[in-house]
Amino acid sequence: MKYATLGLGLLLLAKVLPAVAADKITPLLDYGDRKAPALWQSLRDLEDKKRQEPIRIIQLGDSHTAGDYFSGQLRQRLQNQFGNAGIGWLTPGYITNQRSAQVLLRSSGSWKLSDAKQHKHSGVFPVGGFINTSAGNSILEIKVKEAPASGKWRLSIWQNSGPTLWSLALPSGKVYKLPGQGDAKAAWKLSTEELGAERVNGLKLLAPSGGKLGGVILDRIAPGITLDALGNNGSVANVINRWDSSSLRSQLQWRNPQLIILAYGTNEAFGKDLVPETYEAELRQAIRSLRGAAPEAAILLVGAPSSAKSRPPHINGGCRLPLPPSLIKVQNSQRRIARQEGTLYWDWSAMMGGNCGAQTWLKQKPALMRPDLVHLSPEGYVASADALYIALLDEMDKALKRLAASPKN
Repeated sequence: MKYATLGLGLLLLAKVLPAVAADKITPLLDYGDRKAPALWQSLRDLEDKKRQEPIRIIQLGDSHTAGDYFSGQLRQRLQNQFGNAGIGWLTPGYITNQRSAQVLLRSSGSWKLSDAKQHKHSGVFPVGGFINTSAGNSILEIKVKEAPASGKWRLSIWQNSGPTLWSLALPSGKVYKLPGQGDAKAAWKLSTEELGAERVNGLKLLAPSGGKLGGVILDRIAPGITLDALGNNGSVANVINRWDSSSLRSQLQWRNPQLIILAYGTNEAFGKDLVPETYEAELRQAIRSLRGAAPEAAILLVGAPSSAKSRPPHINGGCRLPLPPSLIKVQNSQRRIARQEGTLYWDWSAMMGGNCGAQTWLKQKPALMRPDLVHLSPEGYVASADALYIALLDEMDKALKRLAASPKN
């Protein structure tokens, strides 16, 4: 990374968030992630135009990810630095309270949604934890918010409709079948189609009756970064353990990410009966499942951000307003698991100025928190993503310098 770029990033962040001094940017901590060195080298090679393959990043999380303000800004900063390899992995259709920064997904006809976080729903859940099933005359329209970058693109869908094929309608009106690929016995099959940039906007997926959709992916066939934001509003990290293990392996092997970001903890923090030992066992299981399915990926655990709670149950955190009852327990457990499992770690709450930060951020002009003191404003998510972006690239520079200075065998 060019140091001029880092300095500019610090200045921009200071303008948005004057309370955070430029020399107090929260660092990215490496607790011994064995795949981090390869990630840093791949990023440097991409920046220096020595790498032609894209780098895939997947962010899994709760509403902070589902809104795609935080991940959307991080995606934009990384793509500006390293190149744009496309829009990435989207939810399987329109889902209430979910948002993509890049695409509008419009569902028509009859769809039935299954959500892995809800125990009343069952199914062989894919990566992301959503299944959208067509009940007849079901169409998913994909509207890109900004003109797609030039070049060739690839549309991929994870689907299961038995022997019946899905159809793709192009903006020109042409309609044709999308063949399913892979093991006929697998729960999820991959269908792909290459497209020119002029055909990406306004695509329509025509679902067969009973067809199940598990994900939509729009990649640009070019070097650069994709950042897949697969958030699930209201979810906890344990939702990952409800996804089908065989599907997790096949889908992540196909995606081959070099970085998986886990951004959970807010919903766990509001639970009044959280048992740290149980929570840590669930988080450990999720990390190990992801590592087994994506063995080349570094794991970045993002600590739960600051939040506040005006009504019981809560705890006194020494702030003007009390804290969610389990926030500190969750944060301590996250850092402990990051150390034990050897992951990367970034303390979002520290970046906000500590656990009283949500209350301070609400008073900023413009406000960096929403009045619920749980979710950030768009400006708050931008400031947070900029801080993580700077921390990522700063750690990349330091790690590569350490590697270059180490004695050669």
